[in-house]
Amino acid sequence: MKLFKKILAVVLSAIIAFSVATVSFTASAKNDVVPVVFIPGIGQSETYMYDDEGNTVAHWNMIHFNADFGSYSLSDWVKVVKFLSSFILSIVAQRDLISKDTINGLLEVFFVAHLRDENGNFIKNVETPNYPCPISQYSEEARGIFDKRIPCQPLIDEIGEDNVYCYNYGIFSNCVDNARGLNDYIENVVLKQTGADKVILVPMSMGATVVNEYMNLYPDADRIDKVISVVGAWNGSDVFGDLLLGDYDEDAPSYLYTEAVNELGLGDSYIGSIINIAVRILPKAELRQLIDAILESFVKTLLVDNTAFIALCPKERYEAFADRYLSGEEYAELRAQTDDYAEAQKNLKERLYYQRDTYGTEFYFISGYNLGFGDCDYGFFKLFNSADETNSDEVIQISSTAPGTSFVKAGDTFDSAYIADSSHNVSPDGSIDASTCYFEDTTWYFEGQKHELTYNNTALSLAYRIACNEIKSVDDCKNTYPQFNGSRDIKKLERDYIPDAQAIDTSTIDAASAAKLEKSLNDGIAVINSTINDRDADDAKIKALYDTLVEINSVYNIYPDKYQVSTPNTATIIMNKVLGVASKVLLVIFGEKGYADYWDRFEPAD
Repeated sequence: MKLFKKILAVVLSAIIAFSVATVSFTASAKNDVVPVVFIPGIGQSETYMYDDEGNTVAHWNMIHFNADFGSYSLSDWVKVVKFLSSFILSIVAQRDLISKDTINGLLEVFFVAHLRDENGNFIKNVETPNYPCPISQYSEEARGIFDKRIPCQPLIDEIGEDNVYCYNYGIFSNCVDNARGLNDYIENVVLKQTGADKVILVPMSMGATVVNEYMNLYPDADRIDKVISVVGAWNGSDVFGDLLLGDYDEDAPSYLYTEAVNELGLGDSYIGSIINIAVRILPKAELRQLIDAILESFVKTLLVDNTAFIALCPKERYEAFADRYLSGEEYAELRAQTDDYAEAQKNLKERLYYQRDTYGTEFYFISGYNLGFGDCDYGFFKLFNSADETNSDEVIQISSTAPGTSFVKAGDTFDSAYIADSSHNVSPDGSIDASTCYFEDTTWYFEGQKHELTYNNTALSLAYRIACNEIKSVDDCKNTYPQFNGSRDIKKLERDYIPDAQAIDTSTIDAASAAKLEKSLNDGIAVINSTINDRDADDAKIKALYDTLVEINSVYNIYPDKYQVSTPNTATIIMNKVLGVASKVLLVIFGEKGYADYWDRFEPAD
C-alpha cells in the first residue's frame, strides 16, 4: 500500500509538473512574446561602494568624485598638498611645475572608486549589481531607478513586466567581462526563467559595445531574435577618441580666455567669467601643457585599466591610442583584448550580416543626427578637433549610431548633383545619406535629436513597436514613423505638466481659466500622442501648457512649490554683470592670452 502511494505520488507530481510546463510554454508562446533585455548606456546603471561590513557608503551612475575628506589617509593628503603646492609655485614662476606623477596622485585620491589593482580588481569594494530576475521582481529602489532611466511602460503593457530584463554594467569596467556576463545573463537568467529560446537585445549608447563584443565572442550562440539599437556606439565616438588621444583644438586655451567659455554649459554665466579671469594666471603655452598633462593622466589613471572605455575609441583611431598607451609588457593582456575588439569593429558589417544570414537575427537602428559635438548640452565638446567636422546627436557620430551612414558636417548639405542621384537616400535637410548604411530598410533618423533619446517618446514608441513585431521595416510605417523624423524633448510635459494639469479641479477656478487649461492640456496630450515630430510646433504647445499652469497658479496657488513666477536673484544679477564686465575688460586689454604673455611683448629682444 505504501509502495502504491509512493508510485501514485510520483505519477501525480509528473502530471502536475507537465501541466505547469505546458501552461508556461503556452503563456510564453502567446502572441509570440520574446523577452526583451535592455543593455543601458552611460549613466543608466547604478554603481555602489560598500564598507567592510557591507554597508553602502556611496552610489553613483557616472563618475564618483571622492569628496569624503574624512576618509582621506595621510598619504592622500600628501598627494593633495603636493599638487596644491606645485600649482601655487607654477603661478609664481609662471611655468608649469606640476609633474605627471603629481597629477596622477591627485586623480588617484579623487577617483579612488574607479582604480584597479594589478589583478584587474577594484581596490575598493565596488559593484554594479545585476538583478537575476525580470523587472517585476525588482526592489522598490531598483525599479524606481529603472523606470526613471529607461521609460518603457508601453512595452511593459504589451509584453508584461515578467518579460522585461535589464543587464547592468559599470561604465568603469572590462569590455570582455561585460560580454561574458551578458552571455551568462541570457543563458542562465532570461532563457531559463522565461522558457524562451531567444531574446531581443536593446542596446542603448555604450550598450552597443557590450552587444558588439558579445557577438564577437559568441558568434554562433544563436540567441538573438532582434537587436534594436537606440543611439548605439557601434564604432565608438569621435569626441571620445579625441579625449583618449588628447586631440583637442589648438586654440582651446584661447577659448578659455574668451567669453566663449560661457557656451560650455557651466550654469550661471558668472562661472564662465571667473574662468576667463582665473586661467589667465598661467601663460598660454603653460596652460596648454597643463591641459595635455591632465588629459594624459586621466587616461592612464582611470581609463586604460577599464577597457569598456577603450571600446568607445573609433576603429580608425585605435592603433594610435594603443601604440601610445598600451605598448608596455604590463599591458600585453589588455592589448590583446582591445586589439580583438578593434578587429571586431573593423569587421562589424560582415559580422552583423553573418548573424542575419545564418541565424535570422533582425537588426534595427534608431539615431539622431545633424548636431555638432557640443551644440546643446555638452559645450565643452567644442574644444575637441572632431567638433568641426561631425554630424552627430551631439555625442556620437551618425556613422556609428546608424552604421555606414555617409554624412557631411552638421548644418551643411551634400551638393545638388549628389542629392539628385536617385541611388542616394538623402535626408530632407541634405546632410546624411541613408542609402550607405548597413541596414537601410530598418534604420530611422531623428533630425536635431540629442543623444538622450529617452526624452523622445516617438523614438521609444518605435522601438517598442519593433519589439512587438508590429513594424519590420521603414516601408511598414511611412505615415506614422517616417524614416526621417523631427526631434523632441517631452520630459517635463510627460512627467509634470500633463499630470499636474489633469489633477486641477476646474470647478475651483474661473471659467476662462478652465477653458484655457482644457485647450492647452489637450494640445499637450496631442503632442504626446503624435508620432510625427515638429520641434518648433511641439515646443510652442509645451510652453503654452506651462504658461497656463503658471498663470492659474499665480491666482489660486494650487502648486505652492511649482509654477511660480520666477524672480531673478539680485545677487546673481549683480555678480553676472560685475564679473562679466571685468572679463570683457580683461579680454580687451590682454586679448586671448595669459597675463604674462601680454607683458612679454614689452621685454627687449635678445
